Amino acid sequence: MERLSNISNQISPNVLSSSPLQRSANDVVICAAVRTPLTKAGKGLLKDTAPEIMLKHVFEALVKRSKIDPKKVEDIVCGNVLQPGAGVFPCRMAAFMAGFPDTTCAVSINRLCSSGLEACATVAAKITAGIIDIGIGAGVESMSLFDMNKTFDVEKLSEAVFEHEKARNCLMGMGMTSENVAEKYGISRET
Repeated sequence: MERLSNISNQISPNVLSSSPLQRSANDVVICAAVRTPLTKAGKGLLKDTAPEIMLKHVFEALVKRSKIDPKKVEDIVCGNVLQPGAGVFPCRMAAFMAGFPDTTCAVSINRLCSSGLEACATVAAKITAGIIDIGIGAGVESMSLFDMNKTFDVEKLSEAVFEHEKARNCLMGMGMTSENVAEKYGISRET
């Protein structure tokens, strides 16, 4: 009955018409945010650092900053772009190395450039739905160690891919994609 009451409160007209700045018991709260530095792929200072090591340090800093007991974290959703094992291995390994117990679930998702953001949205949605109370949305990437264009064999792709422009463009590297977006929208490298 309590669950029905919670759902009812989430969809009542009062909640829908309230100000976004108004606090509610149903709010999802971000308690801490941590990230690694950005470096260049293939030549930056982190080029030889494995994703699970970068993520381990982020998780440790997150626990320290938020003062959360790792045993209370129910789920970690980690975004990635074509990391080995669909990206769940670095996430799970990093969680263990950072002191999270095996009762903390881990899952990975791949949404290319916005995987980390999608991971955070997924955790927020799970909290809002009452599936979990505490979770971590994360993202990790090493384009130096795991170039997305080298993670699959183009020889095994259907010829139909190469005959369809949009399907063929999926093979374009992330660097070229960002250059094309910058040119299309007139965004300078400095910006």
